[in-house]
Amino acid sequence: MAGQENIINRLTLDRLMQYYHWITENLDPKTEATVSSSQLAKQLTLDDSQIRKDLAVIGVKGQRHVGFDIQEVIVSIRQLLGLSKSHPAVVLGAGRLGGAISSYNGFVSYGLNIVALFDNDPAKIGLMIGGHVVQPLDHLESVIKQSNVLLGILAVPDHAAQESADRVVAAGIRVIWNFSPAHLRLPEDIFVRHERLFVALAQLFYHLNRIDIPNG
Repeated sequence: MAGQENIINRLTLDRLMQYYHWITENLDPKTEATVSSSQLAKQLTLDDSQIRKDLAVIGVKGQRHVGFDIQEVIVSIRQLLGLSKSHPAVVLGAGRLGGAISSYNGFVSYGLNIVALFDNDPAKIGLMIGGHVVQPLDHLESVIKQSNVLLGILAVPDHAAQESADRVVAAGIRVIWNFSPAHLRLPEDIFVRHERLFVALAQLFYHLNRIDIPNG
């Protein structure tokens, strides 16, 4: 399994997470031993041949007319994505978005453990949000070091994003989940996942604009 992270592209990783989420949410390995590519394809609106290719990439091979062993699929995806580990993370920005991210309990089952929430607004420092006391940015470096944090989540305004990213990288962060609209300029060895909410909104509006709504 080692080294596969370097050859699996984002779209494949996204689909593997879809398979994992649907199987773990809808099937019980104790009572259902296998799942077929056609079953996954129907539920996820995907091509069954693509599903077989994706699972083959991580070494999972099904049996014809039987399907894939559910436990093998779950274990292989968990190992590849590191879902069996606890990944400590810090959140910068205690506004509505940062607060919502920090309060979401569903991340825990996927191995994401938010250990601290930071903000530079004196009015927010000391507040309890999502089980976390909002800390001042002065504590950032010590928390990252003490908790061996490699993942930083940015939920800050556009104008503060680059400075925030530079600071967490200097403190030891190597992976950033960026919810700000800013384009970050960072060293090549820092992986950044951008969640462009305005891009998603544009896609939604584009499809809404194509709907033919009858008059009256």
